[in-house]
Amino acid sequence: MVNEQFKKTFFLTRFNIKRDWLKIIIWAVALIALFVGVAAKFTGLYGTQTAIDQIIKTLKTPAMISLFGKMPSGPYTTADVFASEMTVFMTIVAVIMNFSFIIHATRGEKETGTLEIIQSYSVGRLSNLSSALLENFLINLVIGLIYAIGLEFAGLTGTNTNGNFLLGLGLGLAGFMFSTIAAVIAQLTDNSRSATILSYIIFGIMYLARMVTDISHPQATWYIPLGWVEKFSTYKDNNWLPVILMFCLSFVMIFIAFTLNNHRDIGSGIIATRSGKSNASPFFRGPLSLFWRLNRVSLIVWLFGLMILGATYGSVFNTIGDILKTNPLLKQLLNTQAINAANILIIKEFLAILMIVFAILALVPGLMLINYLKTGEEKGYLELIHSKPIGRLKLFNSILTLAIVAAATIFFAGILGLYVGGNAVMKHPIALSIFMRGYTGYLSPMLIMLGISVCLVGWLPKLVVLNYGYIVVTFFIQYFGKLIKLPDWSKKISPFGFINQVPVKNFDVSTFWWQIAIGIILIVIGYLGYRRRDLLIN
Repeated sequence: MVNEQFKKTFFLTRFNIKRDWLKIIIWAVALIALFVGVAAKFTGLYGTQTAIDQIIKTLKTPAMISLFGKMPSGPYTTADVFASEMTVFMTIVAVIMNFSFIIHATRGEKETGTLEIIQSYSVGRLSNLSSALLENFLINLVIGLIYAIGLEFAGLTGTNTNGNFLLGLGLGLAGFMFSTIAAVIAQLTDNSRSATILSYIIFGIMYLARMVTDISHPQATWYIPLGWVEKFSTYKDNNWLPVILMFCLSFVMIFIAFTLNNHRDIGSGIIATRSGKSNASPFFRGPLSLFWRLNRVSLIVWLFGLMILGATYGSVFNTIGDILKTNPLLKQLLNTQAINAANILIIKEFLAILMIVFAILALVPGLMLINYLKTGEEKGYLELIHSKPIGRLKLFNSILTLAIVAAATIFFAGILGLYVGGNAVMKHPIALSIFMRGYTGYLSPMLIMLGISVCLVGWLPKLVVLNYGYIVVTFFIQYFGKLIKLPDWSKKISPFGFINQVPVKNFDVSTFWWQIAIGIILIVIGYLGYRRRDLLIN
C-alpha cells in the first residue's frame, strides 16, 4: 500500500528536473558564482591582520549583528570574516529559491492544470509531493557540495576541509529545511498565493526572532531554526549539531506534509478558502478594485510585515547608537551634546542601509502586480476582462496605479515602523523629517525599477524574471558593497546608487527629478509595447 502511494516518484522527479532545468541552472549558477566569487575575493580584501581587526570591530557592532548574526569568539582569520558575512545572507537567498521551487511544484502545478493531467495516469497519491521534495533535496545537495568544493579552491586564509563542507552542506540543508516547511504550508492552503504568503510570514517571524535574540540573548537563537546556521561556528568549533537539527526538523516536516496530503481532498487544502459575496458593491466593479480585491491580503501582509520589521529594527536603535559601549574612552574626550550627536550619526548611517533594504522589499509586491499583466494572461485569469469592453489602457493603468501606490505605501509603513520603534526606546528621539528625507529620496529609484518591469512586460514578457534578478543584484551591491569593497562604479549599476547616503545627507533634488522623468519614460515605453504585442492567453 505504501509503495502504491509513492508510485512513479522517481519518474516524476526526472520529469520535474527536465521541466525546470533552465530555472535550476540559473539559480545554481547565480548562487555558486556569488558564494565562491566572494570567497575568492576575500583574501585580497582581508588578507592582513590589520584589515581583519578593522572589519571585526564593525561586525561586532549591534547594527551588524542584527544584519549578519553574532560572531563567535576570536582570534579571527579571513575565513571567519567570510563565514560571518555570508552565512545568513546566503541562507536568505536559498530560502527564496526553495520557496519558489516547492510552491510551484505543488500548488502552482494544480493551478495550471498540470497536476490533474499527471494524476490521471497511474501515479501514487504522494508521488507529486515526494518528487517535488526529492528534486529540491538534489538541487540543494549539489549546490551545497559545490559551495564546499569551491571553498577548498578559493584559497581563504583560515579554512579547513571540515569547515568548508560544514558551511557548504549546512547552507544546502538549511534551504531544504525551509522547502519542507513550505511543503507543509502548501498542504494547508489551496492556492499558491496563500502558500507563498504564509511561507514568507513564517520566515519573517523567524528572521525577526533571530535578530532580536542575537542582540539581546544569543543563546536563545538555538530555539529558532533560522538561527541554527549561525551556530555552525564555522572554522572555529565546526559544530555539526545544527545540521543534525535541520535534518531532524526536515524529516518531521516531510512526515507532516505527507500526513496532511493523505487527509485532504485532491486539489483542496486543509484550510478552506472562504466564499466571496455573490454580488459586488458599486465600489468593486472595475479593474482597479478587482486587482485590489485579489491582492489585498498579500498587500496587507506586506504592509504590516514591513512595519513590524521596521519597528523591530527601531527597537535596537538605543543599543546601536550607544557609542560608549564600543568606545568608553570617548566619554572622557567629548561632552554630552557631542556624544548625542555622534550617536545619532551612527543611527543615520544604519538607517541609510535599512532604507535601501526596505525600499527593495517594498518593490517586490509592486513588481508582482505589474508582472500579473503577463502571468494573469498566461493562466487565463485575465481572459474574462479581455472579453469585456475594457481597453488595454484602462487595464494597464489599473495595474500600474495599484503597483505604484502599494510599493510607496508599504515602503512608508516600513519607515514609520522604524520611526515609532526607534523613538520609543531612545532618550534623544530622531525627528520624523529625517526619516521622511530618506523616504522621499528613495521613491525615484523605486519608480525606475517599476518602469523597467513595465518595459519587460510590454516588450519582452518572457524575460520578466530578469527584474527580480536585477533586484537581487541591487540588494547585494547596496548591502555588501562596502564590506567587500566593491568599486564605486558598481553602485551606479542600479538607480539606488545615485542616492548618496540619505538620510545622512540631504537627497539631491535634481537627481530626484531626472530619475522621476526616466521612470515615467520607461512606463510610457512599456505601455507602447504592451499595446502592440499579442496577448499571452493560453
